[in-house]
Amino acid sequence: MFDKNEYLQSIVHASCVAGIIESSTSRAFKIDDEDGIAKAIGFHAGIVNKVDYFVVENNDVQLIELSDLEEYIRNCHVSIEKELQQLREVKGDDITKRDESKIIKAAWKEIKVEFCKKWSGSIAVIERLFRKTNELGDDDPSYKLLIVCKNHTDIKMLDGLKAQLSGMMGNVVVCKTETLNHVLIGPVL
Repeated sequence: MFDKNEYLQSIVHASCVAGIIESSTSRAFKIDDEDGIAKAIGFHAGIVNKVDYFVVENNDVQLIELSDLEEYIRNCHVSIEKELQQLREVKGDDITKRDESKIIKAAWKEIKVEFCKKWSGSIAVIERLFRKTNELGDDDPSYKLLIVCKNHTDIKMLDGLKAQLSGMMGNVVVCKTETLNHVLIGPVL
């Protein structure tokens, strides 16, 4: 029997700024990297994209992606404003909500595709894990996505991306490392 508890780790961002590593007091099951569950059950590096961690409570699985999206967020918002300004110069005040929506979707497309790949790959890993452990029996798990940004990130800037992902991935939650313990479905201490 496969023991996933061997992969229970503190939730830690991969990179650090000025030698400071952001981490949480909660722990979760590590999926990605050399020391994660994915490799242990046969998903070698590069086979599928995966989130960093996950937690399980009853039949709910929360996929946890730790990302420093601050620069990407800024670039998306600059791109959106630039495209809207160009459209205003052409159309004047006749810009429709549909026009705006197209511009917003185009700006977030690259990161949205990346999250979709991580969503799908992580589910593949966890489904294989559940087959090995028979943890849920015949029950179907329900998946949720939690995006954890570094503490200096203005997470309100991710509302556009969150809205697009929520349609595909349920109710997506975005938080900072310092508020992670408040949004985990089943924090493991």
